[in-house]
Amino acid sequence: MEQKWDSAKVFKGQIAGASITMRLEYLQYSGWHDKIFSVKGWYYYDRIKKKIPLMGFYNGELMLYNFKKEEDYKKIMTADTFCWMQPCPEYSNYNEFIKITQDSLKIQKGFLTKNHKKYPIKLFTDDLDISPRNEILYLPNGKKYNLRELLDEYGGNKIVSTYIGEKENRIMLYYERDSNFNHQGYCGADVPETGYRLLTFNKNWVVKKFQVYSTNSCLIKTFLNKEYKTKYDYIKAYYVTYLDNSLNLIIVNLKNSTFGSSLVKKNVDSF
Repeated sequence: MEQKWDSAKVFKGQIAGASITMRLEYLQYSGWHDKIFSVKGWYYYDRIKKKIPLMGFYNGELMLYNFKKEEDYKKIMTADTFCWMQPCPEYSNYNEFIKITQDSLKIQKGFLTKNHKKYPIKLFTDDLDISPRNEILYLPNGKKYNLRELLDEYGGNKIVSTYIGEKENRIMLYYERDSNFNHQGYCGADVPETGYRLLTFNKNWVVKKFQVYSTNSCLIKTFLNKEYKTKYDYIKAYYVTYLDNSLNLIIVNLKNSTFGSSLVKKNVDSF
């Protein structure tokens, strides 16, 4: 598996029908929110290839400025919290201003403002986020899956077990990830979500089933009491408490990529 947590991205697009190339990279996060950050970079018209500097913000959409004066870029570079507890800062002393909104299509659209005139701009991408946490799972038959698309966008997965059988194949992942990109939002400041994920494939490595056993989760109120040491290195066991206050034992078999859960006790206050 290859982990590709990017912090920069190159876009292809058009401004008023003219082909452009744009490159943006992460500058700094806003407060404690991983998906609100400032960016810097440039774009050029493909016919000319003269880079036009850009700096601005990403908060699900892009707001980019080309300023008239160099010192104006410092306002963004030194900003601490932005586009989070209050709207993104807006500036008027620019040469060019670009705003592009994210939607569900393969092309993202917006406008460029210059000399009080607006020109349509579009980027040929399905995602404006320049910091995706891509984790590419490569399979023996040449297939590959991006776990960001297959599971969730938080990342934090690693392979701990693989089983190839006569009727099906299995890959087990251990995960440790944030509960919330907003670290001051719901469960955002809590300890990481942890647990195991089991991907079950047919013999042609097509996904048949996906299962999750959490060992600790603020989001679904699953709490790790303790790990139970077994006499086998390939057997992991965890006592966890669920939302209904029941104590359960999770057994993970790393030898054949299986797991299961059984009820130990109902209505337990402590263990």
